[in-house]
Amino acid sequence: MAWDRKEAIEHYRALGAPGDQNALVELLREIQREQGGGIPPDALTEAAERLGVRESYLRAVVKRFPSLRLADTHCLEICGGPNCAKRAALTAFVEKTWGTNPRGIQIRTVPCLRMCGKGPNIRWDGKLYSQADEALLRRLIGEGKRPG
Repeated sequence: MAWDRKEAIEHYRALGAPGDQNALVELLREIQREQGGGIPPDALTEAAERLGVRESYLRAVVKRFPSLRLADTHCLEICGGPNCAKRAALTAFVEKTWGTNPRGIQIRTVPCLRMCGKGPNIRWDGKLYSQADEALLRRLIGEGKRPG
């Protein structure tokens, strides 16, 4: 039997979503998994409508959980560990070059990525990069940005 988004939403609603945040996050993870690694905009809209919440609420939940990702976005995580001294410079570079909220990219500072000897470290769409610099960020963001 093929996976059905409507059935999945109803299943998690019966488990308490959206009031039960664990059920809501599991629903979003299932949608993401079944849709190829990102939550498509139409799936987010449908889930919001069926659960009786605003789409902006679901977007906020997605932003809060690093394991969740919208299909129309990339995720840049910058190591916030004490040994990644250049992280502030990387964050400032991204903000200066692409703004504080570039369209199509979620930017987060995360706890230590545990590659301290090879920092500064970033994670782009789940892939870890050590010794990150401005050139790497230009390449990743330049290739990953969607027009719009």
